[in-house]
Amino acid sequence: MKIELNKHNWIFSSIAILLCIIFTTIGITVSLNRFWQYEVFYIDFGQYDQAIWAISRFQPPMLDHWILGFINIFADHFTPSIFLLSPIYWFTSESIMILVVQAIAVGLSGLVLYSIGNIVLKDRLMSIAVVSCYYLFVGLQNAVITEFHEITVMTLFLMLTFWAFVKKKRFLYFVFVFMMLGFKEITFLIGICLGVAIFIIDKRWKKEAIVTIILSILWGVIAIKIIIPYFSPGAYLYAEGIPDTISGKLIALFDHPLKRHTLFYSFLSFGFLPIFAPQFWALMVQDYLSRFLTQSFSTRWDLGLHYNAISAVILALATIYAIKFLIQYPSVKKYRHIVVCLLVGNALFLNRFVLHGPFNLVYNKAFYDHTKQFTFLDRMVKMVPPNATVSTHNNLASRFTHQRVWLLKDNYEIHKPEYILIDNRQGQNPNNFTGTGSLDPILRKVLNDPNYQVIYRTKEQYVFNRKQYLDK
Repeated sequence: MKIELNKHNWIFSSIAILLCIIFTTIGITVSLNRFWQYEVFYIDFGQYDQAIWAISRFQPPMLDHWILGFINIFADHFTPSIFLLSPIYWFTSESIMILVVQAIAVGLSGLVLYSIGNIVLKDRLMSIAVVSCYYLFVGLQNAVITEFHEITVMTLFLMLTFWAFVKKKRFLYFVFVFMMLGFKEITFLIGICLGVAIFIIDKRWKKEAIVTIILSILWGVIAIKIIIPYFSPGAYLYAEGIPDTISGKLIALFDHPLKRHTLFYSFLSFGFLPIFAPQFWALMVQDYLSRFLTQSFSTRWDLGLHYNAISAVILALATIYAIKFLIQYPSVKKYRHIVVCLLVGNALFLNRFVLHGPFNLVYNKAFYDHTKQFTFLDRMVKMVPPNATVSTHNNLASRFTHQRVWLLKDNYEIHKPEYILIDNRQGQNPNNFTGTGSLDPILRKVLNDPNYQVIYRTKEQYVFNRKQYLDK
């Protein structure tokens, strides 16, 4: 299908590219400043970065899991597609590069969305409106600026999968399907429902849709039942707290104010248009069920973290097909400019005044002033040689992902780390101590440990060195 050309096409394409550049630049800026503020943690950023770095060195992707201990990453999640990022470490050793690549991937997914909109709607103005809603969606912005996660990078590959479908490029479609599935074992649910959506949208792709469903089921079974148990010392961690009954599962979609808040504002961010795209209902239901069912992981319920990245893709694609349905009505088509203004205006208003999108930090002077206040932690980190083994807590451990690092616990002796770093300030982000707990008893233990000596100390910060290491 050819896009109808007119003399203004280049203007809309330029706007789409400009929006992509602005989104990506802001995403990189905010992400890097949060890293420099020590608000990026070993869980999840450090674990993924350590695995990606290890593969770039042709080594097993080992990491310190705060529950399972020292494991291969496939014991936690089966995520082979993240190793597509490994080649970046052939050219640089800077950990922040995966944050840069993540923001670029999401930014480019918006350009792919624009192309999909042009093909499906043959209306570049409407496509720009949908892309604007996508970029302004607070859930997507939170996914970009909150550490690193494979699902956030997957937005580009899910978008490319659907782009290959609307372009009728079968070989590329299945290449992207495999890449998309490879970002996490749970993506088999997305694959199944994607197959359902394609089956409904285009009966000529019935065979491809069925193959997609079968491949996705096989992927889920092999990943969850065979591969992860092979590497894992325990049970699969992410199936706890799921209601047993069907009614319980359905109620779990709405049984908490936070879930209702997320659903309302997610759909409102796209003008509630996804409701009018029944082709995508299965995708939307599985997306929110997979997040809301597990009572043990309430962090999945809100608009924060990375859990809304795939929601953004699904809602944006559903919005395109909802518009395709609605513009069949002459009144909607006649007032398309008003529809565009309402969509973009609503997204802007929600982002700026209601949900206070994190990208607004980019013009906040206090945000950059805050970054300058962490030189005291920089001094601590720089005292550790590049090849030394380290034990420290969650926010500091993210700075040692290209060497052997463990989350600091009271049984640190089993690893015999060459350096131990402790920042015992009051009022810290509780996430700083995930996997560690209270630092006070650990600090007392290390201070009294004859195998360690203090080589740097302030009122609240400590750097310990293993004496045996100094004697070498």
